Amino acid sequence: MPDQQPEKGHLIDYVIPGSPADKAGIKAGWKLLRIDNQKIGDLIDYRILEADELLSLLLLQDEGKLKRIKITKSIGSSLGLRFNPLTIDRLQRCPNKCLFCFVDQNPQGLRSALYVKDDDYRLSFLYGNFITLNRVGEDDLRRIIRLQMSPLYVSVHTTNPELRMQMMGSKLAKIGLANLEKLVRAGIKIHCQLVLCPDFNTGAELESSIAHLAALGGNILSVALVPVGLTGHRSEVYTLRGFTPEEALRLIEQVKVLQQKYIGDRASRFVFLADEFYNLAALSYPPVIDYEGYPQLENGVGLARQFLEELEQLEKRLPPFDLSGRELSITIVTGKAARSILEQLVTRLKQIEGLSVNLVVAENHFFGKEVTVAGLLSGSDLLKSLEKEEKGDLVFIANNLLREGGDLFLDNLSIKEVEATIKAPLKVVKGPLELIEILSGYLACNPGSGPGGEQL
Repeated sequence: MPDQQPEKGHLIDYVIPGSPADKAGIKAGWKLLRIDNQKIGDLIDYRILEADELLSLLLLQDEGKLKRIKITKSIGSSLGLRFNPLTIDRLQRCPNKCLFCFVDQNPQGLRSALYVKDDDYRLSFLYGNFITLNRVGEDDLRRIIRLQMSPLYVSVHTTNPELRMQMMGSKLAKIGLANLEKLVRAGIKIHCQLVLCPDFNTGAELESSIAHLAALGGNILSVALVPVGLTGHRSEVYTLRGFTPEEALRLIEQVKVLQQKYIGDRASRFVFLADEFYNLAALSYPPVIDYEGYPQLENGVGLARQFLEELEQLEKRLPPFDLSGRELSITIVTGKAARSILEQLVTRLKQIEGLSVNLVVAENHFFGKEVTVAGLLSGSDLLKSLEKEEKGDLVFIANNLLREGGDLFLDNLSIKEVEATIKAPLKVVKGPLELIEILSGYLACNPGSGPGGEQL
């Protein structure tokens, strides 16, 4: 192929730091034209092509110059590129008008991507995005089946066709249920979610939907029950309400009975509750074994239990010790929902002589006080919560406050902008163990703080 070919290329939106693409010098803003002289139709084509060990990339640089780059990497590993649009070709948008759609409740000033509603099976397969299957055409169904694109993540909400049409605001909701059954019969494995809205798809309707999904067989891998999320920016949308503590408690008891049934029928609990229900009912989270490997962790099912498991590991790794007469001060910021489990971590850390720990529970001003999960805190919420606080040497936040692989909060503030305002380093962690690793590295690199390089 001559270098003068006129292909438009695919815009590279982000290059993951430390990735093969980053090490090869590829920059955001460039365009990817071909891999191994093959055209790239969409994200699935790209993923198939990038899986090879030896790759030849043809790119278009900012100034319009063509550049060829050869990359050697581990077979099956990612190049580390993200595109705009993410699917490479046109994103399949969501046409539904769901009563509970969180995107329709967004305030002004978020990242532009957060106003985009996708219903794209490619993002479901590759990133775990939930889709409705309402607008999947026959060609796409055949492609999914031919490539055995499993698992997919499907928003079901109810298997009652009339109720699904009402909740989704679309006559195509019936087609989505039919497509679900076609894929399951063809061997595609599915994780389902039901966003529960009191007075709509709870009670007997919920039991009927779960029974229907279970009857589809073993290719329905799990069903996650998630409470409707309501923000302070609901305008021109259907009037809904959240769960009461009493309703959450009744639901937990209902699911316990169902789980025992399915353990006998399927050797799996099959149905799992989001952490928020246990928070609302003021109950302890189930033991780790009950989550069966956390099949829907990104849906908020088991995140708290996973955190507590890491805390138990921390207990084994972190015997009491002091900082040899030195002092170190840290601040941990979280949302209201995670307060109780973070308090357990803080209690343990405070046993370290010389370590001062300040737990700050941030209120969500951006979405509204009803939203309590840490992952929906904005950068402005973080700044407001820290205005009158002593930040200490380091400030820690959970990684789910940021764009995946990036440094932007929901309101487009960056880590650097927040750090400049609070005048303290901001550290992003997945859990207790990573927090301790960062503390260890900080102490090793700052001999004036901590035990002269001794590892935690």
